[in-house]
Amino acid sequence: MRLTLGHLGDWVVDPRELAARLGVGTEDLKRLERYGYVDARIKEDAGCTRVTVRLLNSGWRGTFDQGGMLISEEKW
Repeated sequence: MRLTLGHLGDWVVDPRELAARLGVGTEDLKRLERYGYVDARIKEDAGCTRVTVRLLNSGWRGTFDQGGMLISEEKW
């Protein structure tokens, strides 16, 4: 999984990979996001970027290095 900078200056991860890590289908993840059930936060510090995504009853956190490569992750 990679974290890349989108053309609007936003951070982007592949929704297929994120959905799999959250245990939902890609279309389900998109639908949940449209209805406001996805909480995503990004925090940058010490040369790394931490992405936290929460659904109603699950979540995922990934830490990415400066090049956008995933270096650690956790699920709940």
